[in-house]
Amino acid sequence: MRLKLSRAVYATVFFSTCIVFWYLFHQKPTNFTKTCELPTAFQNNLLNIFYRVHKVLDVMSLTHFLCYGSLWGQIRRSSTLPWEADAEFCVNNQEISKFDENFIDRIFRKHNLTLVYDSAEGLYSVTDEIYQPGAQVKLIVFEEDPKLDVMRRVGWKRRMLPPNCEDSQSLDCFPVRLIRKPLPLKLFGWKQLPAPQEGLEILKYHYPESWWLEVSPLNC
Repeated sequence: MRLKLSRAVYATVFFSTCIVFWYLFHQKPTNFTKTCELPTAFQNNLLNIFYRVHKVLDVMSLTHFLCYGSLWGQIRRSSTLPWEADAEFCVNNQEISKFDENFIDRIFRKHNLTLVYDSAEGLYSVTDEIYQPGAQVKLIVFEEDPKLDVMRRVGWKRRMLPPNCEDSQSLDCFPVRLIRKPLPLKLFGWKQLPAPQEGLEILKYHYPESWWLEVSPLNC
């Protein structure tokens, strides 16, 4: 009986692990929606909530910078990409973890912003369904590995992977030098926002197989 129970437990653990790894490597979110261009009013709403989040992060003295789609937008058109319903800042886990989660939630609510943390993905989603409905800002959290001198994504699903950046591309590792202060300011919409060092260099790490391509929505 003990042997059968042990086998059942091992089998359950094995299949659960297989499911998790399948999720990690096959359920990647799409980069773009299938809308060629969102209404101008929506794009302006997205910019406005992005600026509001930038202000809160400045108040908290948190390092943040354009990354992923928002950095692509800055490089291509000095604004959000016209088909994007969200915009991204990347933030430093060592800095943001100094604050209590309740305090972080309160300070965003003080600015009429709703904050939700996704522990699997290691990111915060910020919305305001009253003044900027539908628009979303993502705060993607990275932590520093001082031994390798790199930054890598956090989130419990990535904790299950080997910490080796070369073997685990979903860690989205990049060299720490790319976020050395002072960060350059780049025009984004009608305001200047912090960006990583060396222009699009960080995108070579986040999109290693397509960083040189101009990717548009599928139906455009």
